Amino acid sequence: IGQDAFERQVRLPAPPLLLVDRVTGIAAEPKTEGTGVIWTETYLDPDAFYIHNGKIRPGPLIECGQADLTLIGWMGADYKNKDDRVYRLLGCEITFHDGGLPAPGERLEFQIEITGHATLAGVRMFFFQYDCRVGDRRVFSVRNGQAGFFTDQELASGKGVIWDPLTEGPPTRDPTTFVPDQASQKRAFDADQLAAWRQGDAYACFGDGFELLATQSKPAHLPDGKLQFFDRVTEFDPAGGPWQRGYLKAKAFVPQTAWFYEGHFHKDPCMPGTLMAEAAVQALEFYTAAIGLTKQRDGFVFEPVPGQTAKFICRGQVIPDADHDVTYEVFIDEIIDGETPEIYASLLASCDGKKVFHCPRFGLRLRRDWPAPRLSATPLRLGPSQESRGDQAALLDCANGPPSAAFGPMYAPFDRAGIVPRLPQPPYHMVSRITEVTVRPGQAIKGARVSAEYDIDPDAWFFDDNANGTMPFAVLSEIALQPCGWLASHCGFALSGNLRFRNLQGEGLLHVEVGPNMERLDVSSTLTSFSRVGPMTIVNFDVGVQDAAGGAVFDLSTRFGFFPAAALARQAGLSLSPQFEDAFRFAPQDIDDLPAAQHLARGQMKMIDSVDYFDPSGGAAGLGLVRGRQKVDPYAWYFKAHFFQDPVQPGSLGLDALCQLLGRAVFLKGLAADMNTPHLETLATNAPIAWTYRGQVMPDKKEVTTVIELTRIEAEADGYFIEASGSLWCDELRVYEVNTMSVRLRDLD
Repeated sequence: IGQDAFERQVRLPAPPLLLVDRVTGIAAEPKTEGTGVIWTETYLDPDAFYIHNGKIRPGPLIECGQADLTLIGWMGADYKNKDDRVYRLLGCEITFHDGGLPAPGERLEFQIEITGHATLAGVRMFFFQYDCRVGDRRVFSVRNGQAGFFTDQELASGKGVIWDPLTEGPPTRDPTTFVPDQASQKRAFDADQLAAWRQGDAYACFGDGFELLATQSKPAHLPDGKLQFFDRVTEFDPAGGPWQRGYLKAKAFVPQTAWFYEGHFHKDPCMPGTLMAEAAVQALEFYTAAIGLTKQRDGFVFEPVPGQTAKFICRGQVIPDADHDVTYEVFIDEIIDGETPEIYASLLASCDGKKVFHCPRFGLRLRRDWPAPRLSATPLRLGPSQESRGDQAALLDCANGPPSAAFGPMYAPFDRAGIVPRLPQPPYHMVSRITEVTVRPGQAIKGARVSAEYDIDPDAWFFDDNANGTMPFAVLSEIALQPCGWLASHCGFALSGNLRFRNLQGEGLLHVEVGPNMERLDVSSTLTSFSRVGPMTIVNFDVGVQDAAGGAVFDLSTRFGFFPAAALARQAGLSLSPQFEDAFRFAPQDIDDLPAAQHLARGQMKMIDSVDYFDPSGGAAGLGLVRGRQKVDPYAWYFKAHFFQDPVQPGSLGLDALCQLLGRAVFLKGLAADMNTPHLETLATNAPIAWTYRGQVMPDKKEVTTVIELTRIEAEADGYFIEASGSLWCDELRVYEVNTMSVRLRDLD
């Protein structure tokens, strides 16, 4: 009775910052300044503003424990405040526990205790602690929580945080050595660059050297919307700051109309200290990405280091008495690189120059975060002991899910560390199901065989992108090759760890073109031999592709290798080939080959940007020589698809680039000039193709150059048969070679 007369009271925030759904119990005497306990629950709404990348953010998570306000109000705080004093958080110590940040759909359960009271210089204070659980798992704990009740004058005259990094020095005397040699060369970032990274485009934000980030499927990035708390970074120095260990300063313009004022609190608006902490943690996340720690970590998430206690100190406020400039500073203490890197820093927030929030040492880490294994309504069990799965859900896990979900317990260690070879992701995932495997998991046996199927969608993107309406050779070769990769992993060749899987060569024969009217392709792949040399393994396969009726479509013998990343980086390319080396360096010409290009690939299948050299009588046979160019685009769709955590341009698309260049030569040479309806087979049927790879096209490269030399032209009843050889360069290195490639040009009228 009488409390309603007070205009300002201790209140929970209003929506959207009301983060308590229900109070399930109170154990405290009302209107009695003593000890007590309150129990609350919060359901994490998947659509709530505080969810980012499938997790609740740290600041809002801490704010969910806001019912100490309810408990202190129950104890009668406002009968002493009498509208003259308002609540402010002073600080606490927070420890996050193993298991990561909670996810949407989970229910947070809090036990919040008020443990004592005190008065200091006329300011009444109380002390609290709490634990947050999800089921039986303890998520985080707050200890030594302190809050007080202040007059407006006391709040206005407060001195703020008393801390100077120059006099205090770093928390860690002898930090782990870390050299920031992968850091961005930029030293400041504007609002557009930050906005790009908030949308997941780190390459646009951090610039040259960060091309790998353009290829990531699940990049770590900052949240936006209501969780966007700074709009520019004015200083970034990976080896600077007062401690010479790294420094960042981010700035935010906070208007009087900022969204959080409305709900926090009624008649007493101020920015929550938990959101200041959230902003400072985001600044540390930005620094972590800017020094390059996310480059090789697709699918990783930021989270507080478990078991490390962070002390939050709040000694000032941000209120809507005016527009404010708020600054967040990061002072790096220590960086520990590794499978799950950790970065520790002192965090500081200032409002118009006054220090209002400080955390002496906060630990952040990057941790891989797999989605839940995919489930199949009809799991397809196969193998001698039915231990393996061949359904589409398991195959997609092979593309980008937990390795153990794809191949069982033998790959469980890679759920936690390292990388494994992958199948491509959609839209370059070309296996519908595995129907048979003759060996158990982990058995590397000569003669092991896998059978796979690919269902042909008549409306598939690649039919439209290939102007002649048939399946591109790149897609057909992937249908043939991808089961080889699955079988090699199933046999356990990748278990030695952190290996990349690359095709090295192939010799094949196409029997028929594949059109959208075909129902299905069946693939049988047999492991014919393998050999190990140190950490590398070479595997050979014979592959047969048939249509659903059993008719032969494509036969292939091929070789792959498992390589450490360092071995791939040392690849010297193919040996010199004088006729191709000369063609690589010919002066460019101004050539209009648009009419030729219109008969060939487009959209996602287009692998030639331009033709800049054509000699109709060039080459050793005097039949023609042509050169094409393609700028390497880190954003190209195929880098994301091929492969997760190991982006590389598919060799099959390099072969298709040579096919496309051969097609342009055919039209530039005028062989279709007298035809009414010219049809160029993507690859000639009943003619061999042979290729060799000794290098790769990576997203940080600049240009792909292709050269095709016509070696034979034969007139046929309804057109021409054209044979060629070719080479492909990545920048200055010749990495692909086609010894024999043929097309057939026919007049359909």
